[in-house]
Amino acid sequence: MISVILVNPKYSGNVGSIARVMMNFGFEELRIVGDKSIINNEAYMMAVHAREILDNAKFYKTFDEAIGDLDFVIATSGARGGDRNLKRVPITPKELADKILEVKGNIGIVFGREDDGLRNEEIDKCDLLVSIPTSEKYPIMNLSHAVAVILYEIYAKKVGNKFLDINMREASKEDKELLIKKFNEFIDKNEKIPEHKKELCKIIFKRLVNRAFISGKEAWTLMSAFK
Repeated sequence: MISVILVNPKYSGNVGSIARVMMNFGFEELRIVGDKSIINNEAYMMAVHAREILDNAKFYKTFDEAIGDLDFVIATSGARGGDRNLKRVPITPKELADKILEVKGNIGIVFGREDDGLRNEEIDKCDLLVSIPTSEKYPIMNLSHAVAVILYEIYAKKVGNKFLDINMREASKEDKELLIKKFNEFIDKNEKIPEHKKELCKIIFKRLVNRAFISGKEAWTLMSAFK
């Protein structure tokens, strides 16, 4: 199981938004270092249909208690060194997603305070550090947005292409060749297109078809238009 851990969150709206994001991407356990009063009407309003995640949130008095039963702990930080003098080189959320599904046991992803992030001593107690690449003009993300980015990467890696319609067969080479042939015949018959532009149309259409990830159904639907 992967738990989301919030360390001393300040804004109830953020906590509610995080609960919603967790449900979006299939995460269930929310741990909070701090007071239960952070979950209030505003939090429930922002959570929308993810109320159960707030109802089942676990509260801890200290950071150590929150991670005490976990086998692998991941810290997150907007700072990538410099004045914070972080001891570890962070990986990106995508790199985390590639690694995390191979880890056995209970895992926690820790997110710091909205105004101050995680402290160095808290990061030192974690096994891995993750940082989201952002613009230097405004590098610090909203807490709920940062949670969304990281959970999305993990979810996307986990499900792969399973969310796609498995009955949607990709167009075969033969499908594409027949589609191009039908288009070429349609162009040749069209008297409104100048002769010198017909070959160019054929070349452009062929490039589009070969670059596109179209399904067999889409290819055959297009063919019906070129009669």
